[in-house]
Amino acid sequence: MSTSPSQLPPTDSTGSDQKSGPLPLRQRSPILAHLRSVLITGLITAIPLFITLYILTFLYNLVTNFTQRPANWIVDRVLAPMAGNSISPENLKWFVTPALAVLISVIIVYVLGLLGTFLVGRRLLAALEHFISNLPLIKGIYGTTKQVIAVFRQGGGGGGFQRVVLAEFPGKGTWTIAFVTNTIVDDATGDRMVCCFIPMTPNPTSGFFQMFKESQVRNTEWSVDTGIKIVLSGGLLAPPHLDAEKPTQAIK
Repeated sequence: MSTSPSQLPPTDSTGSDQKSGPLPLRQRSPILAHLRSVLITGLITAIPLFITLYILTFLYNLVTNFTQRPANWIVDRVLAPMAGNSISPENLKWFVTPALAVLISVIIVYVLGLLGTFLVGRRLLAALEHFISNLPLIKGIYGTTKQVIAVFRQGGGGGGFQRVVLAEFPGKGTWTIAFVTNTIVDDATGDRMVCCFIPMTPNPTSGFFQMFKESQVRNTEWSVDTGIKIVLSGGLLAPPHLDAEKPTQAIK
């Protein structure tokens, strides 16, 4: 017995392939899946390397900013004539000048440190600082920089920070890691104020300075090293649980 087309059971017009959805990338194109995996692995490996090279380049330029010219002079006037025709002056300068500039910087720092260990050297450095402190514009920059370096020098690694707190910054309901640098008293109101340095991620050497009432910050159990690690990692190395006390006074 034949069956007319109108009597056939209805079929799904979408098809079985569309029901199952698109195939995964690995099944559609093994080459694309391989490239995706390799590129992600390469980025994970390259980003810390590039950041490290960037920081090293910045430090090198900072250290050799004033010793590059003396190093070039030594290479041109002393080392190049001594080398003769065995190596070209361009190659000699390309290889020797960076290392020589760093060496001159290290020698200068060593000599300054050596002077600071002797009585005569300390007097010379004190006279130099006295001269700089009398210059109208430079004295503010030099004095502030020296005080900041002295704070970070205490114990090293941010030893000048007293404790790690949470502060409501930049707005209400947003808690930010802050490092307490000092505590002062407001004579007008009698409130204890905490001076906080709020670092930026991933460069903790720059940030914001804010003053909060003692009752407006939340003390944490984190050490300064732990706080720095959390900031550097963007929160990836934060402990799974936050043990911080509640602020006793709400920020209005």
